[in-house]
Amino acid sequence: MDGRELSQLIDQRWALLKQLLQMSERQIGAIQESRMTELMGILSEKQVPLNQLAELANRLRPAAANDPQTRVWDTTEQRDRCREQQEECERMHLELLAIEAQCETSLVQGRDQLQQELQRVDNARQAVSGYGGQNLNLDTGGQLDLSSDS
Repeated sequence: MDGRELSQLIDQRWALLKQLLQMSERQIGAIQESRMTELMGILSEKQVPLNQLAELANRLRPAAANDPQTRVWDTTEQRDRCREQQEECERMHLELLAIEAQCETSLVQGRDQLQQELQRVDNARQAVSGYGGQNLNLDTGGQLDLSSDS
């Protein structure tokens, strides 16, 4: 694979990672504000660039096997730019992984909180229904005359 082709593939990878980062920011907001319908839409929307990124990784695989010293570049600037862009791609990829881990943690915490709240509601419902089944006969100790003679 020559430098021009590699440079084009790295450009595509950079654009996809940038797009995924923007979607991930929206994903974080949807999770934080419990907008689950929006979250499902974002996750569905992310699938297309994720698939494209996987396909691109397959196309880049032969370049990783090649000796970079033997690769032909149009200019040294093109090579340097491609290297810098690849390094930025790696940083964005790590950032995406961190965001996904953060999102997963937030979703698990939200699920656990919801489960605890549902358990409290269920416990309260059971307590109320338990009282409803009993015939409460409270003994007040008799009647008290509070009338006054004056």
